Amino acid sequence: MKQVKSGAVVEEPKVGSLWEMVRKAQVVTFIGAGGKTTCLNRLTWEIDQAGHPVIATTTTKVYPQVFPSLWQNAREFPFLETVVPCFWYAGVEKASGKWQGISVDVVDSAILKEPKYFWVIEGDGAREHRLKCWAAHEPQIPRCSEAAVLVIDGHLWGKKLREDDIHRFELCKDFVGKVWNTELAWRYILSSPVFNELFGNISWFVLFNMWDKGHVEQERAELSKLKKLGEEFLDQTQDHLHTPSDIRLPHHLRLSAGNAKEGSLRWYDLW
Repeated sequence: MKQVKSGAVVEEPKVGSLWEMVRKAQVVTFIGAGGKTTCLNRLTWEIDQAGHPVIATTTTKVYPQVFPSLWQNAREFPFLETVVPCFWYAGVEKASGKWQGISVDVVDSAILKEPKYFWVIEGDGAREHRLKCWAAHEPQIPRCSEAAVLVIDGHLWGKKLREDDIHRFELCKDFVGKVWNTELAWRYILSSPVFNELFGNISWFVLFNMWDKGHVEQERAELSKLKKLGEEFLDQTQDHLHTPSDIRLPHHLRLSAGNAKEGSLRWYDLW
């Protein structure tokens, strides 16, 4: 197990843009529910404004996007012919009208082919629910991802979870009927791909997306309590007091909250 120590209590979180929150990673994949596509569009814009060539894509399905350049091809990306920022997708699903995603292997191959490009990827579907539980084949995260962001609807705080709130609720029935508080949020994070050993080499970022300005103080308070719970878990894990056998610490973990659409976020690092 990776040996890390929780640091001293930080009075105030760090503040910055979405790209700063993900440590200006070159390949970023968003999963979860509650604003992934908003995050994808915002981060693509921020990287483009910084002067980097950026390609957005999906490994699942998304509704049609408005981009300066679009490329539809399931097998390859034409780097020399395409204006960036560009959205790359495989085709159109007739029943829903959604754009179909590129396979993980093809995305990885494209990332390795042209290392100068930045990539923003939507790697999970949630069918417009507010929370996501995962089947065995999910999420679809490219192996070349440097950063992965678990997006959670920040407006769930204090509300009782219903079946309609959760995509694949049958896979996490014990969450239904519970009030979404700090303890339940931490339980959810522990059960998520953040702690899955398959993705342990990726830097992880948990984002509570709150898109109105009236929840700033609540956001700050909940984020601080969540950080404390994370530090307690880390101490227990390193003392071997409470270490589920299927949990492995990710390479890096940052807890964040804020308005992804505006790119205004605050965060704490657990390690």
